Amino acid sequence: MPQTRQVIWHRQELLRHMTTYKFKQMVASGELQRIRKGIYSYRDSEEPDNDMVLAQQFFPNAIISVFTAANFHNLTTVIPRTVQMTLPSSGTRKLSMPDYPSIEIFFSSEKSISLGMEQIEVDAHTVNIYNRERTVCDMFRYLNKTGIDTAIEVFKNYMGDIRNRDINLLLDYAKQLRVYKYISQYVEVTIG
Repeated sequence: MPQTRQVIWHRQELLRHMTTYKFKQMVASGELQRIRKGIYSYRDSEEPDNDMVLAQQFFPNAIISVFTAANFHNLTTVIPRTVQMTLPSSGTRKLSMPDYPSIEIFFSSEKSISLGMEQIEVDAHTVNIYNRERTVCDMFRYLNKTGIDTAIEVFKNYMGDIRNRDINLLLDYAKQLRVYKYISQYVEVTIG
């Protein structure tokens, strides 16, 4: 039984590892505690209070992206209302979304899904998140959802942090994600 995950879904996780009878016994004995409809926690574990961690536990293959990643990397002043995550576009279109936290899903091809992904520790939990360069590219990639003003703000904040920027990596990602025409113009104007 997977006890490393602290919050798990009833149907998608628990019933893969036990019978319905065993599940009901564990709930009745208090070994499993109901957190919300369909979401249970082991009695000895604490529910994480970070929405990114909780969202990652619902979708372990997803990667924190767009505004949530930009906010984490201090690239924007926009505070996201949802946890934004990216999943592979093949085979993940029909998803059961939790009531909490509010999650917005973006899709990416198998070829580019892992581009720029890194794993970080948040409140003693591993979270998949896009690095700063991928986040800048995604802001232009999803321009219809992010808006040009926010994309430019993220780009300017990225370029302003000279110690933590890698322009060659940014341009490489921009080519692979097909936003090179935007990014290269802004880089040229900024650097000169």
